[in-house]
Amino acid sequence: MMSIYKLALTLLWACGGLAIAAEPSRISVHTLAGGKEVARLMLPIGPQYSVQVDANQVEQDNRSTTHARGNVRVTIRAGGVTTATVAGEEIIIKRKVLDTRELAAIRALEAMGAPGKRDAARDRKELARLKTIVASHGWPGARFAGPELAQNAFTVLMRLPPSEMEALLPALREAQAQNDVPGAQLAQAEDRLRVAKGLPQRYGTQLAAGKPVVIEDEGALDIRRKMMGLPPMPTSSGQ
Repeated sequence: MMSIYKLALTLLWACGGLAIAAEPSRISVHTLAGGKEVARLMLPIGPQYSVQVDANQVEQDNRSTTHARGNVRVTIRAGGVTTATVAGEEIIIKRKVLDTRELAAIRALEAMGAPGKRDAARDRKELARLKTIVASHGWPGARFAGPELAQNAFTVLMRLPPSEMEALLPALREAQAQNDVPGAQLAQAEDRLRVAKGLPQRYGTQLAAGKPVVIEDEGALDIRRKMMGLPPMPTSSGQ
């Protein structure tokens, strides 16, 4: 029975992979335990994928969602090469075709990470693009863009002057509250802004001459860092 599911879904998702080239899609693989999501894999947007599923039970909804249960093994290939394998007792695979605005946002985020000359003109263009993305979609975290493109957005944020950074921080805070961006990113942005304003930082992420800039309530520093997913400070700040 498992081999039948494997064959059927290999063919179906191979066809879906061909469609992805014409209709850029966001594919995500959600691993569940006890009915709750415990892990999520976001595939980069662009490559043509085939997704092969072995499972005891498989349900599929309009070729956009596959729900597999019992000894599930999901094998993801791009260009015939296996790029990831996910196993579990319950896995959901989702595919969403991007609309025009979503695709434009993804392409803008890709451009932010492109190599090349960096100057004031490029910084202004990237700021404008980031503002447009945030206004339309909220902060582009992992759920929207995947980890790599989300990192591109964060890198642009950290280059901004304080006033521009402060305007975008509420969106970053909201995304972090939804576990869509790492706490470490929010900690760095908060500290960068506080230091720029002449205030003590809260998480010890900003350094000067190899040492952290003045830290607020240093006795509780490691507690705050732990809440943001940061390790304890390796050495005393010396403040």
